[in-house]
Amino acid sequence: MNRRELIAGAAVATVSSAASNSKWSNHFAQQLRDDFIAHWRVEKQYSLAVIEAMPKEHFDFKPTPAQRSFGGQLAHYSYANCSYFEQFGKSMQRPETPDETTPETLRAFLTESYSYVENVLLALTEEDFTRRDIPMGRMPLPNHTAQDIFLRAYMHSAHHRGSVVVYLRLVGVEPPRWRFQAQGVV
Repeated sequence: MNRRELIAGAAVATVSSAASNSKWSNHFAQQLRDDFIAHWRVEKQYSLAVIEAMPKEHFDFKPTPAQRSFGGQLAHYSYANCSYFEQFGKSMQRPETPDETTPETLRAFLTESYSYVENVLLALTEEDFTRRDIPMGRMPLPNHTAQDIFLRAYMHSAHHRGSVVVYLRLVGVEPPRWRFQAQGVV
């Protein structure tokens, strides 16, 4: 484990402790938020397993010229995750997008982006979570709820990660097995 991962883990533990101590009057909303966090952690672990499965020499692999590379797909959905959750206006520093897409920089960026989203989720108040007027930045979309933003990020990540799982197969690598095991794990 590197220094960045240790610092990110300490920050998550601190925010997790503070968030779990605050009680919401809407217990369903709090449980839903906690379930989102648990599923997000599973998504992070699976994304990291996908990165680890790809041999270093194939990080620039593109099935066709029109598609993003393996590394480009990972960078894209990591960046988008932060953009979605930045809409909550929490005063947290989002990770910087790396200039290069090496296994090391992408692993760090992906880890930091998932931690950023988790920290935003942990910092949400009941009022934040039940809002129905969250703008989507510069996108010409109607306002969103917290649940809309989470589902948008979750589905967007799954969509692009699904693409890179195919990239693994195209270079002869068996992808890691995905497991749906987040229930009750926060």
